[in-house]
Order: sequence, then structure tokens, then C-alpha cells
Amino acid sequence: MGVMPYHVRLAELFLLQKQRQLTDAEVLDLTHCMAANAKYCWDLVTLHNFSYAAYAAGDMAWLHEICAQIDALEERQTKIKRPDRRGTDRK
Repeated sequence: MGVMPYHVRLAELFLLQKQRQLTDAEVLDLTHCMAANAKYCWDLVTLHNFSYAAYAAGDMAWLHEICAQIDALEERQTKIKRPDRRGTDRK
């Protein structure tokens, strides 16, 4: 699993709160990051549990479908959005 943007922000906020009290905006940001992390973890664990059930049942078609969903979930989380540079430096 790659580093997700909210994981980076969580780390930043964790380090900041060790140095000083977080602002109200930072506390809200922390809450949003923790919610995104919880949803991602819940979705991933759920899919892993389904994959175990599919494997135990011997349903390889279902297992492959679930593994594809896991791959898609992880891919969405690790995709880096690159800025659109059209028109900025080039003419």
C-alpha cells in the first residue's frame, strides 16, 4: 500500500500537535483525515474478509472479482495527481 495524501497530512498534524496546540482548522482537518483513513481501512478489511470467504468456498470467480476490487481501491489511493501544466510554461 502506498502513501495516501491524508496519511501525509495525519503525520504532519501529529508532529504539529507535539509542538503546539492545533488550531480549530487543523483539528477539523485532522477529523477529516481520520474519517478518510477509517473508511479506506474499513473498505479494505471488508474486501479482504470477502476474499477469504470466497477462497474458503472455492469460488475462484468471486475471489478474482474481489481481488480486482482490492486492486482498484489501492490504485485509487496511491494515484498521484499531476498538475496540468498546459499553458503555464509553454507557448
